[in-house]
Amino acid sequence: MAMSELPPLIIMDIFSRLPITTILQCKCVCKTWFNIISDPYFIKLHHARAPVSLILRASGNFFSRWYVLALEGWDKHDSFVPLKQLPREISHLGETLQFETWCNGLLCISAFSPKNPVTNYVLNVITGEYMRLPKPKPKSEGFKRTIRGFGFSQATKRYKVIQEIYEDRRPLPTHQHHHTSQLEVYTLGTENWRNIGDLPSPFAKPDYQKNSCAFLNGALHWLVQPYNDSTFICHFDIENEQLKTFPGPPVQYFSQVEEMNLGVSGGFLYLSENHLTSCSVEIWVMKDYGIKKSWTKEFVISNTQWYFAPVQILNYGLKTKMEAIEGSELVYVLHDFSLNAYNARGYNEHQLGVRGISTSYSMYPYVPSLVSLKEAVIGESSQVLSA
Repeated sequence: MAMSELPPLIIMDIFSRLPITTILQCKCVCKTWFNIISDPYFIKLHHARAPVSLILRASGNFFSRWYVLALEGWDKHDSFVPLKQLPREISHLGETLQFETWCNGLLCISAFSPKNPVTNYVLNVITGEYMRLPKPKPKSEGFKRTIRGFGFSQATKRYKVIQEIYEDRRPLPTHQHHHTSQLEVYTLGTENWRNIGDLPSPFAKPDYQKNSCAFLNGALHWLVQPYNDSTFICHFDIENEQLKTFPGPPVQYFSQVEEMNLGVSGGFLYLSENHLTSCSVEIWVMKDYGIKKSWTKEFVISNTQWYFAPVQILNYGLKTKMEAIEGSELVYVLHDFSLNAYNARGYNEHQLGVRGISTSYSMYPYVPSLVSLKEAVIGESSQVLSA
């Protein structure tokens, strides 16, 4: 049977299992395939099956070079080849580009230039589309803003960027970072940021909070300063824009935790704790979302030299622990610049390399998608540019 004789749903199923670079090539073959690959159902199907990749920023003499790094076959190789380089137009949005967060394959970045204040962008590195976010209303001197999350409302199909606005104060004697905070929300395609009020609990100290924003089940999850043994995670519903506390794992001694990181891998919320005294990293996984008792200590990486580095897991899933026992490995990013693997059966870890890039680099977990930024915004899609 010829490919053209297959039902569209069968073709979608086949295409959705291909590497994204192959899909982009197929999109150029004929109008029929172009329409199939552009279909919203296919885009959603592909993203649900797409393997975890990395956004990698290689430092250069002038402008940073950004890549999408494929992790397919991570259990068969000890190094990976860059998959796609960002278009020049995106790489030159600012002298320095800083990764902030991502949602459904769309990235939120900050661009810094000597003569201009920070500018925020949302972009899809696969399609080459990008848009500049509006400048927030100015505050009095001494206030700062930090992007805290990026989420999607399944009910309204709208994307929202969340940032914190705060006035810095001197650290407390306990070394906690103390400031009064408010949250601002921007819905892609609208004209202005909206202030939605105060944050009940301050965000965790900067070391804990670095890249520690987890989007799952329509909500953002943040680490906040703990005030008892179990309440140190904040839940923000993207649809109704409401904050509430969220159950965390039973962390016993916060004073002995050097680093913490909250993330999502394989559809599960996880928390990594780096313990200073034991030079170990404990990884907790919430097996049943929202149920405190379902937090399970899945991995303990002992005697690691990376006990001071935040851990971002790439490949946890329903079968990961079973596969790890059989000899496969848990892959994770350490401190944004080291890609490591841990073998649960052999209780050892080793560092993975990146072929083709000799300069220093930083990396961030990311799942690529074909989501069109023009369809993601509300209102005028003329705000979206193409590289």
